Amino acid sequence: MNLPKTLQSVEKASTTLLSLLPPLAVGVFICVFLALLSGAQPFDIIITIWNGAWGSWNSALTTLTKVTPLLLTGLAVALAYQANLLNIGCEGQLTLGALSAASFAVLAAPLPGLVLAPLALLVGAVAGGLWALPPIWLRQRRGVHEVISTLLLNYLAIYLADYLVLGPLGDGTAMGRTPEIPAEAAFSPLFQFGAQSVSVAPLAALVLSFTAQIWLSKTFWGYEVMATGSNIAAARAAGIAVDRWQRRIFVLSGALAGLAGAFEVLAVHHRFYRAFSPGYGFDGITAAFLVKTVPGWLWLSSLLLAGLRAADKWLQLVVGISPNTILVIQAVLLLAVACQWKLPERWRKGVAP
Repeated sequence: MNLPKTLQSVEKASTTLLSLLPPLAVGVFICVFLALLSGAQPFDIIITIWNGAWGSWNSALTTLTKVTPLLLTGLAVALAYQANLLNIGCEGQLTLGALSAASFAVLAAPLPGLVLAPLALLVGAVAGGLWALPPIWLRQRRGVHEVISTLLLNYLAIYLADYLVLGPLGDGTAMGRTPEIPAEAAFSPLFQFGAQSVSVAPLAALVLSFTAQIWLSKTFWGYEVMATGSNIAAARAAGIAVDRWQRRIFVLSGALAGLAGAFEVLAVHHRFYRAFSPGYGFDGITAAFLVKTVPGWLWLSSLLLAGLRAADKWLQLVVGISPNTILVIQAVLLLAVACQWKLPERWRKGVAP
């Protein structure tokens, strides 16, 4: 047993976990402030969120169902960031991945389920990866920052999906949805309680995040990616193919976001419809940066955000405030993380905060 390496791993893990405490403290403060503002008891919002997320089997399964897209979009953002890139386009990539997976499953219905479901997931991942190609091409060939291009491509993807689902890929109704996928392509429930169930999808997303962590930390290719993200000039001087790795990682990032949409279709909704995502692509940014873009800890931030998402309707029913309060809390968490990263840097430079 290599004790120094073990201690180093423990230190990194504790640093990542401790980095969650300041944003969580700020989140608790905001919850208390909003509760007092609405005339409720100070900790009513926190108690309601906990009960809505984990207070019953039904709530817990709802939370676990929402973990999959958050974990995969968070992984998409985290991987791109390892190569010094920021993928803000997960929402559009998820949308097109979901539409592609649903449409393929409907068109390829004669195939057996053992082949149809994996192929539908693959099609969703490919769609997301292809949608990530233009931003990285623009970044490397025209100098257009990927934040701008991916953000704008989100809207193009959403409006394109609306057009397709209301037209050639729709079910012929005005509902703006695809036909329901064949039962053979749908994931069977792993656990079920009443009308609520959860499939193997969260477990698959968890395995992918741990695989990404091992790949980054234990392989030569992962080392090259992290070197690219740490210092591009030094990586080029060391002979690392920086541009090639950035292209590969960014396409892989888009593929993971597209896979998140495909899992949502096959495991949860069994069809694609307009306004498919409630913002999972943007939530993935928060999930990634809450744990300092460490793939192995994404399950923790994803559980937190999934619990917030699962409890939003309970805020209106129990406390009497808008479910959009959850979006405010998420935004505050992200701002707290951003400030947490920036302030120490300013202090090191001797600049007043």
